[in-house]
Amino acid sequence: MKKSYQLLAFGFQFLKPIICILLLFTFHFSLLTLSFAEDKIKLEEVVVTATRIEESVEDIAQDVTVITKKEIESGSYRTVPEIIRNVSGLNLFEYGNRGSSASVSLRGSTSEQVLILIDGKRLNKPGDGGVDLNTISIPLENIERIEILRGASSALYGADAMGGVINIITRIPDEPATKFSASYGRFVTRDLSFNTSRKIGKTGFNLSLSKESSEGFRTNSDYDIDAINTKITFDLSKDIRADLNIDYNHKDAGSPGSLTWTTPFATQTDENLLTGIAFKTKDTSLKFYSHNSRIQYTNPGIEDNTHKNHVNGLDLQHSILIGSSNLLTGGFELLEEDIDSRDNINTANSVGKHSRTRKGMFLQNETSLFEKIVLTLGARYDDIDSKNRLSPKASFLVKLPDQTNVSLSAGKGFRVPTMNALYWPDTGWAVGNPNLKPEQSTEYEGSIQKFFGNNGNIKLVAFEKKSKDLIQWQEISPWRWSPVNVAKARVRGVETEGKVHINAADVGLSYTFMDPEDRTTGHKIRFSTRHQIKGTASIYPAKGTTVSLEGSYVTNYVVQAGDPRCYFLLDGKLSQKVKPSNGFTGEIFITGKNILDRGFQTETGYPMPPVQFIGGISLNF
Repeated sequence: MKKSYQLLAFGFQFLKPIICILLLFTFHFSLLTLSFAEDKIKLEEVVVTATRIEESVEDIAQDVTVITKKEIESGSYRTVPEIIRNVSGLNLFEYGNRGSSASVSLRGSTSEQVLILIDGKRLNKPGDGGVDLNTISIPLENIERIEILRGASSALYGADAMGGVINIITRIPDEPATKFSASYGRFVTRDLSFNTSRKIGKTGFNLSLSKESSEGFRTNSDYDIDAINTKITFDLSKDIRADLNIDYNHKDAGSPGSLTWTTPFATQTDENLLTGIAFKTKDTSLKFYSHNSRIQYTNPGIEDNTHKNHVNGLDLQHSILIGSSNLLTGGFELLEEDIDSRDNINTANSVGKHSRTRKGMFLQNETSLFEKIVLTLGARYDDIDSKNRLSPKASFLVKLPDQTNVSLSAGKGFRVPTMNALYWPDTGWAVGNPNLKPEQSTEYEGSIQKFFGNNGNIKLVAFEKKSKDLIQWQEISPWRWSPVNVAKARVRGVETEGKVHINAADVGLSYTFMDPEDRTTGHKIRFSTRHQIKGTASIYPAKGTTVSLEGSYVTNYVVQAGDPRCYFLLDGKLSQKVKPSNGFTGEIFITGKNILDRGFQTETGYPMPPVQFIGGISLNF
């Protein structure tokens, strides 16, 4: 009997991916059976991240997901991590609630291999290479869309884009609007926000103020976040626009530590300031920006560290049409990076002050053949501290009848070592390695996609990525560790997703399977995902009423005992628009997070919050 049960369990494990794919294709088949009046309509959805120029999503050969403004407004989302959580091939690593840190992985990448942008401006820090997504405090009302580009993208973006790119596109102020929102929920969670925008003549602006706080769900997990965001636009002429942005946030939070190593009195302060000015014409863009971040971590009597990161960036690109079928895009990027990392108790253990200059030039040519075939060839040359790197990429798109696309692409990616890995002080048990080489990858991708005008699409993608010179900390002598280029990896997988947009509902469903192998050890890559089933649904049963649900079922490979296994997370929102007077309108809403009250972890030893309901109201003047 026991043997039969084991055989049945094994069979179920084997059949799970097949069952998931059948469910997805059942959903996709339902799309195919719909009769869409807009089947031949040119898609309104545009993408800029995949090719750095604004193009319709049906003209893109790379695997890209666009989360639209409507999807953001309809969902139960309160933060950027919650918005992107249900993207196929994406995995969030979270250390608890909003006061803790959160990072992202694409197709089994590390978080340092994913480039995070706001309107094309880099957020990745030179110290540790990553971005804490919980420090992004742009109001959701000001986000026009979020674009997620999977796969090696160094041919356009250089270092840090080895695993992909996430670009948050903010809204251009175009009409007068003022909104006030307030909410309250479990764990004394309070959110207040004020947002106003105007367009006066040739000048427009957005101004947002927000405050978030919570007592937290476990000891020392409280947080308090203040943010101010502003965007000012100037129409310098009919074809030239200047955009000025200032985004600042300050977060004070408890740092409870893991369940096995608690730190009940530790605190952390995060400050981030992103400023920039961009000039844009139809074919040219020029950006100057500065990103400053400061982290102060204190564990009384044990640790007191200050980490400062500073990046100055210049980004110039221009496109030119050669003949009627060749669009040539080229550009130049200059980055000045500085860190100042201090151990305030033992100064000898400080990483110290370091800086470097990164220069990159790229060229891309997009050739249209017979209006049905698009061939894109591109490459980028990067010079980082007198070390150079060439990253090519090619893609081939064939447009078949009935809005069906088939595409193939191949490209190389790389990531430069972080300054922490290069310059970690000799503490006796650990030391940095200034001779580290960049991590490298080669990625191949093939896809087939069917569009239904603006009413939806279905997509199937297969990919394989091989990486080498991956940086890992290893024991170089007894009880002495250092980062070295030793690891190799191979990740292959499939992604399938579909979306339906109709009057009464917006529905999305996706499935991802990944087979990641650490080619150095022959084992699966630790903390990597095996299966993902993700779905979103926004239903409009009556005028002004929205019911939304977002669900994720994730299973992970267990490499060591105690690694997170699997979890199912369900969030939702019920909202009703109201019109208390002729002067303004509003919305009453209740949001549920982890509705089924599942205990789960995305990082070993760091539990995620239990069920939480938050109710609130927003008023539009």
